[in-house]
Amino acid sequence: MSMKVIWKRPDGFHNATPDDYKVITLETGANLWLHKSNSEWYPFRLSGDWAREESTNKMNLLINQLGEDKPDWSTYLLKLFYESQLDDPQTFLNDLNKWLNKVKNHLKGDTWELDIMEQVVSVVDSKIKDASEQFLSQASMKAH
Repeated sequence: MSMKVIWKRPDGFHNATPDDYKVITLETGANLWLHKSNSEWYPFRLSGDWAREESTNKMNLLINQLGEDKPDWSTYLLKLFYESQLDDPQTFLNDLNKWLNKVKNHLKGDTWELDIMEQVVSVVDSKIKDASEQFLSQASMKAH
């Protein structure tokens, strides 16, 4: 079974109300609604691979970082790195980039949903790249 990534739109999500969300405006002007308390399970769901729950959580937690500044991204990447089984920070970033590309290639939905989902994954990728130098510096300092 191949991986599928779908967008869990805010309408009717576990009886949520608009107050349960924060809204992030993407560069194109599209609004992405992020659940304030359910950031591990919302807004995307990944299915079809053996680690779908872990992948869903990983993707959504990255997406929920979108409103944060570069130092917060670097700190979050450091947390993910220390939770991973990897010893090399650059390998961690390379693997994260490969995984994001895989996710981007398996988006499913209507045309407008795909457009927004592609934007979201691209912005996450861009934020990671922007924070990578600071992350690598922090990771190498902690290793010594």
